[in-house]
Amino acid sequence: MQSDTRSVREKVLAAAVQLFAEYGYHAAPLRDIARIAGIQAASIYYHYTNKQALLVEIMETHMRQLNANLEQIVRQPTGVRQRLYEAIANHIRLHTTHKYEFFIIDTEIRALEEENRRYILSLRDQYEALLQELLREGMEQGIFRESDVKICSYAIIAMCTEVAAWFRPGGRLTVQQVIDIYSEMITQGLLVAGAPAQTPGESVHT
Repeated sequence: MQSDTRSVREKVLAAAVQLFAEYGYHAAPLRDIARIAGIQAASIYYHYTNKQALLVEIMETHMRQLNANLEQIVRQPTGVRQRLYEAIANHIRLHTTHKYEFFIIDTEIRALEEENRRYILSLRDQYEALLQELLREGMEQGIFRESDVKICSYAIIAMCTEVAAWFRPGGRLTVQQVIDIYSEMITQGLLVAGAPAQTPGESVHT
């Protein structure tokens, strides 16, 4: 039997993710979070000021990771199609690896207090802006056809986010296979008519 080496803070956070995802933020009492974490309810306050602080940490941690990865991808000196592939892969991998955390981000924005909501929405806006920058670059280079950049970004985000709702580890397809299928569909929808299937020097895979 393996010992649980996580810190108390990590156990509390994991318990909050479990209950927020299963029952929703408002229906998950702190005492139940404490019970699952194996501590007294009052002990939570040594680590988090309140339940709202737990929600903010879950959202902030994973949105910042999503954004940091995408910013690194966008700034790479590789071709725009390769970077779009990597952006799609980043979104799908994180949403399938941290399925419950991103489900909470997508469904519990309404539970945030006003200042916290503005902050988390600003992180979401940053992500959208980075993806739009990448799409705009492809359009300016004549690789992607001219279209509404915002609508394109919203469509890509919605498609890739939805993977987490149906993907099952150990199922018929691997995450990598799903990434390849989605990347092909999205890229083909963006390419200028008559564009080659692959730009010389660009890899289809990361």
